[in-house]
Amino acid sequence: MHKILLLLVTTPIYLISLLPLRFHYFLSSLAGFFLFRVLKYRQNVVTVNIARSFPQLKYNEIKAIADKFYRNFTEIMAESIKMITLSAGKTSRMGKIVNPEMLLKYYQKGVPVIIAGGHTGNWEFLTRMDNFEGGDKTGYSGEQFCFIYKQQHSALSDRIIRWVRTRNNSVRLVESGSAARTILKNKDVPACYFLFSDQAPLPGSKFRMEFLSQQTFMINGPEVISKAAGIPVLFVEMQREGRGRYLVTFHEIAEDPAQCEKGDVTAGFARLLETCIKREPDNWLWSHKRWKRGVVENELHKK
Repeated sequence: MHKILLLLVTTPIYLISLLPLRFHYFLSSLAGFFLFRVLKYRQNVVTVNIARSFPQLKYNEIKAIADKFYRNFTEIMAESIKMITLSAGKTSRMGKIVNPEMLLKYYQKGVPVIIAGGHTGNWEFLTRMDNFEGGDKTGYSGEQFCFIYKQQHSALSDRIIRWVRTRNNSVRLVESGSAARTILKNKDVPACYFLFSDQAPLPGSKFRMEFLSQQTFMINGPEVISKAAGIPVLFVEMQREGRGRYLVTFHEIAEDPAQCEKGDVTAGFARLLETCIKREPDNWLWSHKRWKRGVVENELHKK
């Protein structure tokens, strides 16, 4: 039954994906207007998040960022559908790795790396990174790019997400519950493990810092795993150069995390992400309930 349902859902998505990219952007423009002006999808969450992160901004400036965010958000949806059938040649024209030598250095050492990222640019498009301009210069091949993801409660939804993210490429998906075990088991095998660490952490999180003008609890998974496995941690920055054009830049957080003080790796990630958000404020996923648990609530879970 699940196979039939999967086929019924994925077939129309596949057929839509075959349509020209300009048609997808046309639909995304309509969807952006509909979400923002009509449905007002999570408008309160988006507005409050931006206002608290940039307390110096006036209402019209906050509204302008929110408006651009919704446009970017619907373009991400359109590009994610299109990438199901997007050729390697067209992918290379949409994405460029600015400094592939950063990854090549570790590939030549024969070691894996943890790449911590945030929901900036089109994070889904990173699953096609081996086809970006400069992707062939990192040393790592498609099957060596591993993306940590959270398994969906619905088996059908989970299969659809896996299908979209792995269709037309050779990357691997690793469920978050087994991420640490997988990385530790393969700590001597060259690979790139992508972890998106800007979501709200589980209740009881202990690492807290000032982030975007607010006291914020941070996910410290990349730090804990990298210290245990003894492997480097990088930060991936994804800039939106224009519609359908992205620049990917890697920044080194820690070459040897075991030598870092507790919290340094997590703080390094947070500072780099914060810099990216402040430079391109409409480029982050503001609709996510990042601060849904306050400091008091989190402290209660720790007791």
